[in-house]
Order: sequence, then structure tokens, then C-alpha cells
Amino acid sequence: MSVEIRSCRDREELADYGKIVSYVFASTEGMDEELETTQPEWTTCAFVDGRMATTLGAFPFTVRLNGAPVPMGGVTAVGTLPEFRRRGLLRQVMRQAFATMHERGQDYAILLASMAAIYQRFGYGLACSYIRYEFDPRVAAFETSTLTTGSVTMMTPEEAFPIIKQIYIRWATPRNLAIHRSTPLWQTGRLRPRKKGEPVYVAIYRDADGEPQGHMVYNTHEENSDAPGPNQVLTVRDFITLNTEAYRALWEYARSHDLAGRVRMPGCVGDDDPAPDLLLEPRMLNRFVGDHIWMRVVDVERGLARRPYGARGELSFDIPGDDLCPWNRGTYLLETDGPTASVTRTTREPELVIPLNTLASLAAGYRTATHLARVGRLEARDASALARADALFRTEYAPHCPDSF
Repeated sequence: MSVEIRSCRDREELADYGKIVSYVFASTEGMDEELETTQPEWTTCAFVDGRMATTLGAFPFTVRLNGAPVPMGGVTAVGTLPEFRRRGLLRQVMRQAFATMHERGQDYAILLASMAAIYQRFGYGLACSYIRYEFDPRVAAFETSTLTTGSVTMMTPEEAFPIIKQIYIRWATPRNLAIHRSTPLWQTGRLRPRKKGEPVYVAIYRDADGEPQGHMVYNTHEENSDAPGPNQVLTVRDFITLNTEAYRALWEYARSHDLAGRVRMPGCVGDDDPAPDLLLEPRMLNRFVGDHIWMRVVDVERGLARRPYGARGELSFDIPGDDLCPWNRGTYLLETDGPTASVTRTTREPELVIPLNTLASLAAGYRTATHLARVGRLEARDASALARADALFRTEYAPHCPDSF
């Protein structure tokens, strides 16, 4: 058995890549659009005796990390045909993909995991939650009634796109784990119809001065039910607001659809979303929390130096091993004044010993060092270093990525 690890060479091989991905995930939905926006050189595949067996794609993303733009590989379309599984092909593909990202200056990899167990063994750690609300709009009122001074306008995606693109840029710039959305990412993601030909709507909130301050992308459909009452479902695809006034106005706009008995908000908000603090009956949100983005540090030295920190200080830490990115092994010293940082190798004794997947959760601001030590995910050789690490890795906003890829 001969194994070759390489990128697709042309569009014909890319079509084979698409067939494997469609088979593995039992769906062809959106595959044509994804292949149109995928370049062959973004793929890494395993060929066994000349036949494609394992696939992996990596979009060249820029992602905000505590407000700083950071190049990352957006890993997607990972799959192996069943007759080639349990042979270590994915590990070989992942190793080559990380080496390619390293050469391209993509110091982190991010993905949505079909099975988290697969990716944790490759050094990925949980970087943000997936939160879903599903509620009856009639019982989702705010605890206090506040009159907004602006107005909401419904538009088509074509009319609204230049406006919502700018709203999103303003929202994403200071945030944590928000992807810089290209036009293809908009079209294949938030603006893609639920079903082919089904309309997508956009509501835009403008303040009293006429300035856009938020938007909601959504669709509506009927859902058969024997229960009495409204039988429409309003599904929110994107909910981006620059202030609480816009948030409240767009929330009330969703509630004003009298024939909608359910509002669904899948993955639209982060852990620091204000709805649980604002509603009269927050339990009616039926809030579900799962895992969303998993992140992997491809280059410790460069990657940690790219993000701003929550305080001035220094921290020494050890990465005990990394067989996929061997350049990461060693002990490091992080020194930061807050906005800027340097990460260098050091002969100092490490204050913390941090496995790769734990480092990802810490770098994203998803978990504190104190929490990770408490649950056994890192070792503190100097107990005072935990509080210092908590302060350093603190982020302005909770990590939240409203996109899927």
C-alpha cells in the first residue's frame, strides 16, 4: 500500500474531494457552492494506491482574537472513506495541513467538530460555546419596557448587503473569535436560504440619526402542529447589534410576528448575550449550550504574541509535547504590556505546564487558568501564577463565532 499526502492538483480532483465529503456527511447540501469557493491548494488529502481516501480543507481566514486580526486555517470537510479508516491516514493529513499552515503564517487552526473526540487527540481545545434559543415570542418580553428612538426596516438581502456588511465589521472589530466575513462566506452562510428558492429577509435597526446600529437575518416557514395557536417558525440566521438599544429593537421586531409561535436562534449569540439578564422569564428561552469552535495552536511563539492581553505581566509555561507540530515543544516566557506581547523560549522553570488543547481554551479566553487547573487540565507548579494567568488571558468579550464553515 502506497500513501501520498498532498493537495488536490486540479478541479477534477477537487470534484472527487467533494464526493468523499458528501458521502462522509451524508449530504450534498451546499457542496456545489463550497467547491466553487475552495481552491485546490487549500486542501490536504491522502491518496492510497492513487485513490483519494482522506480529505481536509483549510480556508485562509482572518479571525479576531481579543480584538486583534489573526490569520487562522478554517479546517473543514474532514473525512475518510470507510474502507480506509483506522490506518492513521487522518493523522498524516493533519500533520501535513499544520505544516502548510505554519509555512503560510496561520498560527491557529479552527473547526466545528463532528466528533470532539477525534480532534482533541490532535491538540484542539474548545474555544467557544454553541448557544441556541427556542422560545414562544409571546412570553419573551423584557423585564423593563424601554422605548427605542430609532426604527426597524425590512429589506431584501441584495438591498441590505452593503449595510449589514459594515455593521458586521464594526461589531467584529473589538470582539473575540469573530471571522472576517468574505462575500462568499456571507453568501454560503448567513444569507443562504434554508431551502432553495425560499426567501431570506433582513431587518435593519437605525437610530434616531438614521445610523444603522444592528441587523437581523431571518426566514419564516410554516410547521405543521396539532397544537392550537400560531404555526409559523421564525428562524434567526444572524443577530448583530452594536448596542443594547438595537438589541432590544430587533428582539421586539422578531416578537411582532403574530403568526410565529416559535422563534429559533441557533448559534446567533455568545456566552455573554444579554437576553438572560433582560427578560422577564429567561427560562422561556429554553437555552441550550453545546460546543462550537475548536481551536488548535499551530505556532505557540507567534500565535500567543498576536493577541492583546488583559493586564501587564509575564508568565513562564511549558508545552510538554506536540508530535504534530514539533516546533512547539519547549518552555516559553510570555511578556506583555497588555496591547502587545512577546513570547520567547526560556531556560526559566515553568510556572505552568499546559497541554496543547488546554492552551487553545486559554488563548481564546474560553476558560481561566484557575478553572483549568481545578479540573486537572493544566499543572500549576507555582500557585500564584494562576491568578496572574487569569488576568493576562482575560478577554474584553466572551469568545463567540456566529459562523459555521
